[in-house]
Amino acid sequence: MENKKQIWYKNEELVKQHYLNHWYELIKWNYTIHWWEIDLLMKKWWELAVIEVKTVNHIDELDNYITPKKIWFLQRTLENYLQSIDESWIEYIRMDVVFVKNNQILEIYEDVTNR
Repeated sequence: MENKKQIWYKNEELVKQHYLNHWYELIKWNYTIHWWEIDLLMKKWWELAVIEVKTVNHIDELDNYITPKKIWFLQRTLENYLQSIDESWIEYIRMDVVFVKNNQILEIYEDVTNR
């Protein structure tokens, strides 16, 4: 039986592959600063996608995962990441939350900061 860490890794791999199949390029996987983390940072032309992968095998109410506090943590982590790179190529940044259930992508909420 798989442990939680193996399931998370497998689900992040599934989501990463989905974005790669849609012409995105992986920039960073599991960018971590202190105890904050961004699961995937993907690039498509001049767009940076900040992707949070959520495993929801036992929960159907997806909106409960996108809290203002979670978005705040993602934004703070992203700000830290942007300070460490040359961001001149970035024209647009969006935050996506991808829900995975039973080893399949259930739903993708794009640009959650503009919801």
